[in-house]
Amino acid sequence: MLRNRRSPAAILSLSIVLAGCGGSTEEPTSAEVPETTAPTTTSAPTTTTTEPPPVDTAPAEEAAEEAASTSGEPLDMAVHLREKTMHLWDVYNTHDPDALKIFYSDSYWEEEKESLRANMQPFINQNLTFTAEETSPPTEIAPGRWETKHTARFPGGLVNMVFIYEEFDGTWLLTFAKPQ
Repeated sequence: MLRNRRSPAAILSLSIVLAGCGGSTEEPTSAEVPETTAPTTTSAPTTTTTEPPPVDTAPAEEAAEEAASTSGEPLDMAVHLREKTMHLWDVYNTHDPDALKIFYSDSYWEEEKESLRANMQPFINQNLTFTAEETSPPTEIAPGRWETKHTARFPGGLVNMVFIYEEFDGTWLLTFAKPQ
C-alpha cells in the first residue's frame, strides 16, 4: 500500500518498471517492501563507437530500385520515386539533356526533348544548378500513376514542378514533368 497518497503516475511508473524486470504489477505489501529504502544509482557502462568506412552503395541502390518496382508496396514505391526524382535533379545539374532520357517514357521523351534542351540552355550558359526539395511526397493518384511535387531553387529564381510516373516494363518513368 502506498503512503502519503502518491499519484497514479507513480503507481503506473512502478508497474512498468516491475513488468519490465519480470516482476508483478500488483501493489507490493508492506512485508515485501521495506518502509525506508534509499534510492540506488548505477552508472551505465560507457562505450565508444567508431564510424564505419565508406561503402559503395550503388549495388544496394540498384537492388532497392528493382525491389521497389516489383514490390508494389506504397511505402517502398514512395521511397523509390523520391530517390529517383532527386537523382533526376542531380543529372539535370550535369547540364547533359540527353542523360535525362533514362527518366522519361519513350513517347514523352520524344515529345519533350527539344523543349528540355531549350530550357536547359540558360543554365548551361551561366553554369547554374538547382537545389531541389520535395514539397509533396510521392502519392498514388490513380492505379499505376504516382505524383510528386518539388521546388527547385537556383540563383535568381525557383521553379515548382509536378512529376508523374508510370511503370513501363518494371521501370518507373516520367509521363509528365511540368512547372506548376
